[in-house]
Amino acid sequence: MPDVFLSYSREDQATARRFAEAFQQAGLSVWWDQTLTAGEAYDEVTEQALKSAGAVVVLWSKSSVASRWVRAEATIADRNNTLVPVMIGPCERPVMFELRQSEDLSAWSGDVKDPGWLAFLAGVKRVVKRDRPSGTSVPEATVPADLAPAPPKDPFRRVRSMLIVAVALIVALTGTWLFLRAQGEPAAVAAASAPAAEAPPEERSIAVLPFRNISSDPEQEYFSDGLSEELLNELTRVPQLRVIGRASSFAFKGKDEDLRTVGEALGVNHILQGSVRKAGDRVRISAQLINPADGSQIWSDVYERKLEDIFAIQEEIARTVAQALRLTLATGAVGGTRNFAAYDEFLAGRAALNSNFVARTEAVSRLGKAVALDPEFVTAWLWLIDAYVRQGLVGSVTRDEVVRLQDEAIDKVVSLAPDSPEASFALSYRAARGRDLSELERLLREATALTGSQGVRARFRYGQFLSSVGRQRDAILAFEGVNREEPLDVFMRTNLLLPLELAGEFDRAEAAMQDILKMPGGRDGAVLGTAVSRAMGARDPVRLRSAIEEASAFPLGGTVDLNSRMLALLEDPLRVRAELRRLFVDPAIQGAYGYSGILQWAAYIGDNELALQVLEEFAQRQASFETWAWILWRPVLKDVRREPRARELMRGIGLVDYWRKSGNWGDFCKPVGDDDFECR
Repeated sequence: MPDVFLSYSREDQATARRFAEAFQQAGLSVWWDQTLTAGEAYDEVTEQALKSAGAVVVLWSKSSVASRWVRAEATIADRNNTLVPVMIGPCERPVMFELRQSEDLSAWSGDVKDPGWLAFLAGVKRVVKRDRPSGTSVPEATVPADLAPAPPKDPFRRVRSMLIVAVALIVALTGTWLFLRAQGEPAAVAAASAPAAEAPPEERSIAVLPFRNISSDPEQEYFSDGLSEELLNELTRVPQLRVIGRASSFAFKGKDEDLRTVGEALGVNHILQGSVRKAGDRVRISAQLINPADGSQIWSDVYERKLEDIFAIQEEIARTVAQALRLTLATGAVGGTRNFAAYDEFLAGRAALNSNFVARTEAVSRLGKAVALDPEFVTAWLWLIDAYVRQGLVGSVTRDEVVRLQDEAIDKVVSLAPDSPEASFALSYRAARGRDLSELERLLREATALTGSQGVRARFRYGQFLSSVGRQRDAILAFEGVNREEPLDVFMRTNLLLPLELAGEFDRAEAAMQDILKMPGGRDGAVLGTAVSRAMGARDPVRLRSAIEEASAFPLGGTVDLNSRMLALLEDPLRVRAELRRLFVDPAIQGAYGYSGILQWAAYIGDNELALQVLEEFAQRQASFETWAWILWRPVLKDVRREPRARELMRGIGLVDYWRKSGNWGDFCKPVGDDDFECR
């Protein structure tokens, strides 16, 4: 029973050797065959190794995608739930595996300390451990036949071989006898003679509903909400447990919904709920673990202690829940605090950041107090970085001041937690302001290893990056993964509509939009506004008019108002052109979303000159790179992207360097010779 079965094509032999040696160095036994060629039939050894392996690691590349052998191995592994795919080079995976998330290690050189490799290795070990009985020792690593030392001569080898054949023959004859006997007996007896098929284990999943604030002071609700989110974050450290994100769980705050309905809506088979009473320096927490299918209580407990014991209570609840689910809480969390005053300010700041647009200034203030009280509170520093970004969208704070404050926080995280996913996530904010997109991708990919709310945000930003560099198919997969974590988050789900539109998947985008409109809070101008862009891309004036009229019923300002204004002028293209040029210099409508609206309308009426001016102005303002998805790849801009000035802009913002370095040109552009490229 090898731990890892390595599936690859003969052309990728050198890369496969790096993977095999790294797995062996990590203590995992590996089965791999250097003599595997297309057209060979499975022999017994290969098939047995494939079916018994704890994890089947498939190395996807252009050559392996074309290999029927590798496809067959991947299919069997997928069926056995042991498939762990990894990209070792740019390629289009077989259609049936497109929905399976694949780690990208195409740039991995074999360094066993590389964060990307370590994150991938941890995932492989989880799959291996899942299928191994507890207490099973790790087998010795194996190597290809041509590298292994010759086995010593064994005088009893022939005798053992004869015994094995004899045992196999006895087993076969016994099986035949049982079958013939069953044929002459009632069906019930025959069924009893055969071993029962073992049902696949159900995926364990949980949602943490907002704990009710039963304190006498309603202002303490931030504390009960914060405790709920911290418990959620703790539980994300439990391997093999799918934890629903905060936004989706908090969609049921203040609602007396039947738990069966909640479980079905969130797709979970466990719910953690409770209440919090905070009085003076004491806190009383009641927690219950519920099976939503029948409402039965699996576990419950009450904790009444001093406030300073809140950290121990959180860990104890999370560990008890994990034990109740027969799972283990991982250790080694990074970035917490044991300073209650800092923790309290952190909860208040995060609550303000999540509440509304204007409260973001308060969020910066409270998170700033948290890190002042505990300068080593990494998690608070991370949230403060994000708060600075959002604060830049409101108030009178200048962009230069926001960048300065953000850089101070980034440097602090890196100094406190070097070579960690937290450090990579912090540095990604700085990299997003620059032009080294390969470095930005590396940092975001490493940051996706984060757990809890920050992990969801890291994976969301990675999806934004993929969309911005033109890789819409990959972005769709990334956002679908985020939506599995946050099934009821309207904002997250709305962001999936963008890559669907950019990929030309208008029908899928429309169906996804209709699903969002049925969700609580889903019917608003931002969601309905996506239909306007799709209608423009499809050059459908009837649908465009209808989409604008429907979205205008939910005014948001900015682009929505722009659409309404353009609708009144549609019959007079010259007036549309003049109005767009006037609005382009109007400070009230500038910014990413304002520019996006002007840009699309300019392209729609064929004013490519204005469209190019908008693109160049946007680039000059050095906006965060993730916003380029809203600007550059809209279907309505197809003709604009062909312009020489547009291609020069793509060079200037680092896109062409990224495409050439990664070898992945995305869905819109391709190289022409050594120095040129073209886009559609």
